[in-house]
Amino acid sequence: MCTQPLIIQTKTSMALVLMSKCTECGTELPANAKFCYACGAQVGIKKETYQVSSEKLLEKFKEITKDASVKRVIIKDDRGKVVLSIPLAWGAAGAVATLALAPWLAAIGVIAGIATRCTIEVERAVS
Repeated sequence: MCTQPLIIQTKTSMALVLMSKCTECGTELPANAKFCYACGAQVGIKKETYQVSSEKLLEKFKEITKDASVKRVIIKDDRGKVVLSIPLAWGAAGAVATLALAPWLAAIGVIAGIATRCTIEVERAVS
């Protein structure tokens, strides 16, 4: 997210307003915006994409979910279709994360049996 100053001048005063750009569509946004009003994307989220084989899917998922800054993990099949979208918001409950992930891990195991190559899209909070 790029932040640029915008100077607004009226007849009586001048103000400095910080503006940022949406990483999805490029729309100028106020610095305190939580979502882009043009496309709806959440501001302050960085996306990363990983291409993995079905054999490495579960291993990569476990590695990714150890990071507390991860907000969502999206798994897509080899045709780009979303197969699973998992919101993650551990907060202080990181110790319970392994138990909470058990059903998701089973689902990922099934996906790994069906798909040959998968794309993992990770949304992280920008610090």
